[in-house]
Amino acid sequence: MFEKIKENLQHNTRHKIVAFLFLIIVAVMLFGMLFSVRDIGASFITSYRKTVPTGAPYIERVNGAIDAAEGAINDGAFQRQSFVELYGLAQLVMDKHSVSDINYGALYKTPYGQTAFAVQRKYIDDACTQTYALANELKAADIPFLYIQLPFKIPPYQYQTTPQLPANVHDYSNENADAFVANLKQANVNTYDVRKQFWESGMTQNELFFNTDHHWTIEGAFFTTRLTAQTLHDDYGFAIDPALYDMKNFNAKKYKQSYLGSMGRRIGRIYGGLDDFTLITPNFPTDYTIRHIAEGTTIEGSFDEAIIERRYIDDPALDTNRYAAYHGDYEELQFINNLANNDDKVLIIKDSFGIPLYSFLSLGIREVRAIDLRLFTRNVAAYAKEYNPDLVILMYNADSYGPPMFNFNLNK
Repeated sequence: MFEKIKENLQHNTRHKIVAFLFLIIVAVMLFGMLFSVRDIGASFITSYRKTVPTGAPYIERVNGAIDAAEGAINDGAFQRQSFVELYGLAQLVMDKHSVSDINYGALYKTPYGQTAFAVQRKYIDDACTQTYALANELKAADIPFLYIQLPFKIPPYQYQTTPQLPANVHDYSNENADAFVANLKQANVNTYDVRKQFWESGMTQNELFFNTDHHWTIEGAFFTTRLTAQTLHDDYGFAIDPALYDMKNFNAKKYKQSYLGSMGRRIGRIYGGLDDFTLITPNFPTDYTIRHIAEGTTIEGSFDEAIIERRYIDDPALDTNRYAAYHGDYEELQFINNLANNDDKVLIIKDSFGIPLYSFLSLGIREVRAIDLRLFTRNVAAYAKEYNPDLVILMYNADSYGPPMFNFNLNK
């Protein structure tokens, strides 16, 4: 009996010690956060402005504020990255190739040393219906429309010489894209699926996509820009010269082991490693006028001065989003190429994969406008009719089939 009591006391003591240590850790983290209140507040404001459209319904604003606050607090947690690194180290020691994650469900380490996640099957019918409606309204206004299907990180199975995900995990990104493109073709909507040429480029998986981020590399985006330029020239009569995108016309500066992408920040650099980042810029004269419509600002200068946002390159912090250096996600951007030898105009409706591509494409076109439906709330067809471009391009990667990416606000 006494042994039983002694055992219970020892057991409860261990529990009390664990609870006490846990409370100390929480207290230290809360105390530490007091020193970063300003940064957390700035992060909340930035996130809220980027995710909640102006004039959104009250409940959407409340939900957006809650999500922004949660994200800001999580990101601003005291010594957050140190805890992430310890977690990643534990997974590495246990030789785990699958790591649980609240955002993605699970993150997987592929045979190429990349971190990836599996895309779920998406309901594409609404996206198809809304795209038909936009294409038809533009057609009635005599404005050509083109859907460009961009790739995602996991290649179609025919291009996987080595399976990238566990045998019991299925990625639906390419099946979703296949179904979406097929439906558009059946409805006689013009499409250009770059995936086959992309995966047959001769570039390796690690050259096409970042190891620690879901985005393609700048090299991958640059290659796709050349494909897009060729299509605009051949099929839509643009005066853009595809030969412009020969690498001999560009400088490429590589920043070794300088980038920790969005997924890498969730599992740490010990587990996921670091990425090189290549900054590709033209080596010929350029002159731009860039307009940020929502912000009401204008930038004048060369490609390097007006398009490249140097703070994403010069900041030495590894978690700096270097991918956004090519003018990151904004509601509406207008690129006016003052040295273009044509009067071509294009409107691009894009997701984050379009960031480097629209910047590179602007080198051969008089005016490129880019809008992001996560922030842009105007009637897209009415906007296009007012702008009257030579082509409207809807350009999405193979994981962008949910709202608000197809909310074209045609009834506004």
